Amino acid sequence: MTMKVCVIGAGPSGLTTIKQLLDENHEVTCFDANDSLGGIWYRGGDDKQQMKAYDNMMLTISMKLMSFSDYMYKDGRKFTDHKGYLQYLEEYAELFDLRSHIRFNSMVKDVHHEEDGSWSVIVSEEGGRPKSYKFDAVAVCSGPFKKPNTDIKEISGFDGEVIHSRSYRNNDDFVGKKVLAIGLAESGADMLREVSNVAQRCVVSIRSHTFLIPRLIYGKYSTDTLTTRSHHYEMWNRASDIEFSMKSFSQDSWLMKNVFLGIANTYGLASIPLNFLSKRFGKKDIPEQSMKNNMGQDKDPSKIDFDTENTPEVVDFINEWNKKSHHNNGNWSQKIIFSKNVSFVPNILKKKLIVKDCGIDHVEGKTVYFKDSTAEEFDQILLCTGFKKDFSLLSNVEIKDNNVRNLYKHSFHPGYEGTLALIGFVRPISGGIPICAEMQARYFAQLCSGNVKLPSDVNKRIDKEKDWEERWMSLSPNHTESMPSQIMFLDAIAKEIGCHYPFYKMILNPRLMVKLWFYSFNQSCYRLTGPHSNHDEALEDIMTEEVPLHDYGFMLTMIALSFMPSSFHPKNLDFQYGVRG
Repeated sequence: MTMKVCVIGAGPSGLTTIKQLLDENHEVTCFDANDSLGGIWYRGGDDKQQMKAYDNMMLTISMKLMSFSDYMYKDGRKFTDHKGYLQYLEEYAELFDLRSHIRFNSMVKDVHHEEDGSWSVIVSEEGGRPKSYKFDAVAVCSGPFKKPNTDIKEISGFDGEVIHSRSYRNNDDFVGKKVLAIGLAESGADMLREVSNVAQRCVVSIRSHTFLIPRLIYGKYSTDTLTTRSHHYEMWNRASDIEFSMKSFSQDSWLMKNVFLGIANTYGLASIPLNFLSKRFGKKDIPEQSMKNNMGQDKDPSKIDFDTENTPEVVDFINEWNKKSHHNNGNWSQKIIFSKNVSFVPNILKKKLIVKDCGIDHVEGKTVYFKDSTAEEFDQILLCTGFKKDFSLLSNVEIKDNNVRNLYKHSFHPGYEGTLALIGFVRPISGGIPICAEMQARYFAQLCSGNVKLPSDVNKRIDKEKDWEERWMSLSPNHTESMPSQIMFLDAIAKEIGCHYPFYKMILNPRLMVKLWFYSFNQSCYRLTGPHSNHDEALEDIMTEEVPLHDYGFMLTMIALSFMPSSFHPKNLDFQYGVRG
């Protein structure tokens, strides 16, 4: 069945949605307000009026995890700046001829569901009057970064300049100023570092401590190499009494879960001496050693993040901060959003950046009164307060409480038989949006083709999955796009659309099973089987993965913990100081 489908937005989520729909031979038209593709990664036009990547923005996860599974980045787990990622998106669009399906300079004004089941889309195109188009299905891929959250009542009446982070491009406007920043997330971490480098004084006010993840570990490895299935299922399933109800990797039943773990652990233990012997006596290809780390900076001195030296003081600060994030009640299984960026930490240690976690009481003129009975005068306030949920584009469609957790898989409205999808409105606390958007888009394309249908008990599943996410995200209740485990979310979608590699095939391929369970996560696993698979290329890519940190200690820890009761696990997830050659 071929459908006429509208895609709104040509950023990463929109591009992969076009691609997955084309794979299913649907007729696709994408509208984008910019004059080129890339969404927030594209810096064309008057970009001060939109949310855009700032000048020195670097990815907070490596290009490997920011890739789509049908166009994997091949050059290791390196980080790039926003220009490098835009180049990747342009290559992706060129490879699959996506531009020919995009109408640029076209602003979608309204999406309306008609009584006959079709969708009317009103578009304001360059140089013309608004025009109405009719489609069989609609994918909204314009992202959550539209309506900045600037209604902060505590600073009402501030006489100085108030700037939202969406307008931030560099620190030029903050030189020599007294600056108060409100809020801290991944982009805010960069901004705080840059601003505090040039400001006369810089203070950040926070209500809670996000969980900090450095981009590098041991001065060498990308921290996201530690993103493994065994670790995610350990933290957010085995080590918890919170019921995980989704069908996912080995989770179909209590019996299958334990059979799977028994076989995986056996294979894992057997692989260690075999790999040791293979490396000891096999052909030794010694790769050329680069003098740069995965962030493109000099390896000497050793670094834990961008311009952030790997010192005991920095590592100890991160660990103490992370304990505060969970009120010293243990953070082994995290329940709060992450900041995968610790580059602001050295400026705190140097007293160039002051942290106030007491809250703001009120302002008078340019004076800000804090709840710890102190007060300071500031010239500027930088709001790192995120964005409001805004689905007003959908004129006669209700998203309950403006909360995407009330959609199936953060995407599919239960009332329109799978013909409406919000794609890319999901933010894993560990991982990236692009592969989540791709899997949502693959599901949507299969729904449009009639190959799959939403579950008959979809509303019950929405409630269960929403409850699971809210309990895990209890320390970040306002971040309703967030969810704890990218891997578990993706595995559950893979099961439903048929691209989850079967258990019996894994049993017959021990090396692959060990790679999928214990080694660094690689989204090529979703191209091993199922619709639009590319088995040989996907398998080759997966087999290039190394054991995390090139050390079997992490793997042995996961095996040991899997035999323990849920009450037994480390109290905190602490980072260790050290350098490895």
